[in-house]
Amino acid sequence: MARSIHTTRRTIDELRRKKFSSPEDKQTALTEAQKALSQKRRIKQHVSKERHRPEPPLAGTATETIPLEVIDQSQFVHHGASPADIRAILAALPAAATEGIARIQLCLGKQYVDDWPGDFGEDRDPFTGRLSYEVFSRVFGGQILGTYSADAGLISVYAFAYDPMCLPLPRALCEFYLRLHALKTFVHEVAHHHDHTVRIGRGRWRADRSFNLEWYAEKMSLEWTQNVVLPYLKTAYPRESLALRKWVAHRGGLMVGLDFFTGNHRRTERNGKEYIVFTKSAAFESWVDKIANFKSLFESRLAFAWELHYADAYPDCLTVLDGILAKESDLIPVLILKADTLVHLKRFDEALSIAESVLRSEPANAEAWEIIGDVYESKKEWAKLLQHCDEWQKLTPLKRFSARSLHQLRATAHCALGNDSAVEESIAAHLALFNFRSEKSAQWRRAHVLRCVFRMAGKPLPGK
Repeated sequence: MARSIHTTRRTIDELRRKKFSSPEDKQTALTEAQKALSQKRRIKQHVSKERHRPEPPLAGTATETIPLEVIDQSQFVHHGASPADIRAILAALPAAATEGIARIQLCLGKQYVDDWPGDFGEDRDPFTGRLSYEVFSRVFGGQILGTYSADAGLISVYAFAYDPMCLPLPRALCEFYLRLHALKTFVHEVAHHHDHTVRIGRGRWRADRSFNLEWYAEKMSLEWTQNVVLPYLKTAYPRESLALRKWVAHRGGLMVGLDFFTGNHRRTERNGKEYIVFTKSAAFESWVDKIANFKSLFESRLAFAWELHYADAYPDCLTVLDGILAKESDLIPVLILKADTLVHLKRFDEALSIAESVLRSEPANAEAWEIIGDVYESKKEWAKLLQHCDEWQKLTPLKRFSARSLHQLRATAHCALGNDSAVEESIAAHLALFNFRSEKSAQWRRAHVLRCVFRMAGKPLPGK
């Protein structure tokens, strides 16, 4: 592939001497050329490195012969997976994926994480001082969970830091959850190894694109988590597996499957774009963080339903809500969340019926007013939406957040009906309810609202 990139240092020198219509055009051309030259150099480096690298020791199918070292374990440093777990997963993975792994380490990884050039912020766990994030309250994972070193054939899985006496859920359940994620990290790094030794090593595609590496590792780790890790955990830890699911069923009102806990917070596409997604496992972690504050089972289950809603797990959210309503059918907060969820599921008539019933009990309930507006907007009933906004605005006092929603809904209806001046008036009223710190933030908000209004009205943005 390096031969297909014809940019050289001479190309850049010629561009520097060449005349362009503007300095901006010249800078753009130089930037593109420098990018191509850097890419060409990376490809050559990969090829050279591949040709001169000594063959790693092959493990073949005898995965039990791969050296496995456990270090850094202490009172507050705990490895999610045990050596027995790692070896069981190794034995269950395809032989082609594990062949050539030279060594495995279970360690803290503090120096590696702290020296990583990425911008992780400065959050550190109080036990080791490693750059970390909180999995649960007072349970810390490294900002990097594991690594694969191609030169050494080394896979490292990094430990968690926590005090076993200060956990937000029973210790056995917490350890089981961390075990799942440690093994998920392990198969992710095995995927990197397999990618390097099989796909890249045979020259099937370019290895200079780091996002291709990550895309493949995420794809394979998802597959192996479902087909290898989860079956292993169900067999090796049946009591803990069932206990975690029953604990969620009692506190959260939903009997989930084990795959509920496996979500991937980041998704890398083949074009290099990364998406941060709020998964069911993230919803679980967020809910567990707050569980000590809940005064009743009702509060706990409603909070879990909200977390499922945020994770776009709408059918699961409805299951929890219907379980609550089966015992008490007129709980306004539950009815509001159910109506909102039904809007997302495009069950508009049901949502409308619930919101209207709430208004009969609480005529000033702003959330019910907004849900009805969302229903009319989704059904593109613009005349009804405008009438609804007029009736809503008669309520006094109208809180700032509700007024923002009202003006945006009204702007959408006017946009769909072609009332351009009314669109501008509604957007101006919406923006007047913010206290912007700078002109730039005000411009950003205006652009954002315009995009939302025109998208919901089914019209292209002006100038597009």
